[in-house]
Amino acid sequence: MNKDDKNNNINQPTPNESERIEQQETVQNSAASTAAIEEEEDYVATAEEMEAFIKSRREKQKASKQNEKQLNDYDTEEEIDYEASGSAMDPYLEPDPKLPKVEYKEPLYLSRGCNHQPESYVPVSETELRSCCKVGACNWMKGIRQPMEKPFDCVEVRFKNNRKEFFRLPDGIDVSDGDIVAVEGIPGHDVGIVSLTGEVCRIQMEKKKINPESESIKKLFRRAKTSDIERWTAAIKEEESALKKTRHIAEEMGLVMKVNDVEYQGDHSKAIFYYTADDRVDFRNLIKVLAEQFHVRIEMKQIGVRQEAGKVGGIGTCGRELCCSTWLTNFKSVTTSVAKAQQILPNPQKLAGQCGKLKCCLNFEYAVYVDALKKFPPANTPIRFKKGLALYKKTDVFRGIMWYAYEGESDLYAITAENVKKIIEMNLNQEYPEKLEDYQVELMSTAALAQESSEAEFDRELKLMADDTSSDTTTTASDKQQRARDKDRDQRNKGNRDRRQPRDPKPHRDNNEPREPREQREHREHREPRQQRDNRNQRDNNRNKKKNDE
Repeated sequence: MNKDDKNNNINQPTPNESERIEQQETVQNSAASTAAIEEEEDYVATAEEMEAFIKSRREKQKASKQNEKQLNDYDTEEEIDYEASGSAMDPYLEPDPKLPKVEYKEPLYLSRGCNHQPESYVPVSETELRSCCKVGACNWMKGIRQPMEKPFDCVEVRFKNNRKEFFRLPDGIDVSDGDIVAVEGIPGHDVGIVSLTGEVCRIQMEKKKINPESESIKKLFRRAKTSDIERWTAAIKEEESALKKTRHIAEEMGLVMKVNDVEYQGDHSKAIFYYTADDRVDFRNLIKVLAEQFHVRIEMKQIGVRQEAGKVGGIGTCGRELCCSTWLTNFKSVTTSVAKAQQILPNPQKLAGQCGKLKCCLNFEYAVYVDALKKFPPANTPIRFKKGLALYKKTDVFRGIMWYAYEGESDLYAITAENVKKIIEMNLNQEYPEKLEDYQVELMSTAALAQESSEAEFDRELKLMADDTSSDTTTTASDKQQRARDKDRDQRNKGNRDRRQPRDPKPHRDNNEPREPREQREHREHREPRQQRDNRNQRDNNRNKKKNDE
C-alpha cells in the first residue's frame, strides 16, 4: 500500500464517526428551523406592510376582473372596500375570478315538448312529453282495440307552449304520439310534435266544437326530414333575440303594449308575436319595422293576461306550477262573490295570481260552499234578545257556526246555525229569548278538534268491534244450544240401541280362508251373544260354588 493511500484512509472517518456527525448536523438543522419558525410566529407585521399587502391584493383583483371582462364577458361583483372594513382579505373566502358563474339557461326545446334536439324519424318518448310539455295530453285509450275498421284520420299537433291545432292525415301515412311531423302552414309548412291520435283526438275535437269533416282543417304532409329539423332548430335559436329587439323597438315607438312571446314557423318564413295591451294599439308601423328587421312575415296576436300566464308559466303561491300552464284550458270568470261565499277576506294581494286577476283556483271549491250554505239562515240577519239586538259578523261553514255580537259591542258569540234558525222563528212570532250567552257554543282549537275527531273515530271502531263480539257471542250461544240438542238426541238413540235385541257378531275369518257359501251362512245357527254367554257362565259358576260350600 502506498503512503498516499494510507494518508487518505487516515483522513476518512470511520462508519461510527460518520453516523455521529450526521446526527449532530440533523440536530443543528432542526434547531435552526425551530428557531426560524418561532421567529416567524413572533413576528408582527407593521401598518405599512399591511397597507402594501392590501394594495397589492386590490391591484391583482382589478387586473383579474379586467381580464375576466375581456375574455369571458361575465358579470363582476362589487369591489370590497378593505379600508372601510379595517381587516385584510381572507384568501380562502375570496371567490376565484377564473371560475365562471353558474347560470341557469332554459333548454330551447322545452317549450316545444322535449328537452333536447330531436332526430329525424325518431319519436319523442312519452316520459319526455309529459315532463316537459305545458298543458300535456294523455291518450287514455292507447292500446284499446277500436271496433271501427277505418281509423280516425285527424291528429292533434302541438307547437310552442300551449298552441295546438288539428290536422288531417293523408292516405298511406300512419303516425303515433311523439312523432315529429311537417304540417301545412300559412304560408309554407310548420314543424310540430303529435300529441293525440285516434278516438281520443275525435273526443278532443268534439270538446272544442270542431267538425272533423270540415274542409278548413289543414293537412299533415309527412314526418319531418333532417332538413326540416335543421331549419326548425335555426328558427328556434333566433326567438329570444327577436323578442328582446321587438320590445326595444316598441318602447322607442312609444307603443303601450307588452310583447310576451315570439314563435317562428318551422320553415323560418313567418313569426307570430304575442302581446297584451289594455287599449287598442296601432302597430302598423311596428309591423313594417319588424319585417325589415327580421325579413320574415309578421303576424301580431293579442292575448289576455290569463293566456299570458299560461303561455309563459311560473310558480304559484301554493308552491306548484301554475294550473293554467299545466292542465287548465278553460278560463272561467272569477268574481269577488266567489271569495265572499267561501268566507275569504277580499285582500287583493292574496287573492290575485301572477296574472293580476283573481286566482282560478277560487272556482274549484265554490260549488261545495254553495251547497253547504243552503243549510244556513240568510246572512246579515239580526236576531233580537231581551238583553239587546245581536248583529251577524261571520260564518264557519265547515263547523256550522255563526258568530254574533251585541250592537255596539265587540265580543263575539258562537252559535250553531240550527239555533240561529230557531231564534229567527221566535222573533217572527214576537218571542225574544233572554240573552245571547245562553246559546253560546264552546269552540275548540284546530288541534283539539282533530283530536276529538280521531277519538270519535276510535270510539266508532270500538263500537264496531263490540257489535262483532256480541254477534259472535250470540252465535256461540246458539251453537251451545245446538250441541245440547245433539247430545240429548244421541242419548236417546243410545237408549234405544241398548233396548234393541243385539245382533250376532260375525265370526272372525282369516283372509286366506275361503268364504262360506251363502246357503250355509243362511242355515247356520246364530251364535249366542257374548253378554248372555258371560251371564250364563257366571250363574253356572255361582251355582257350582254354592254346591261345593254345602
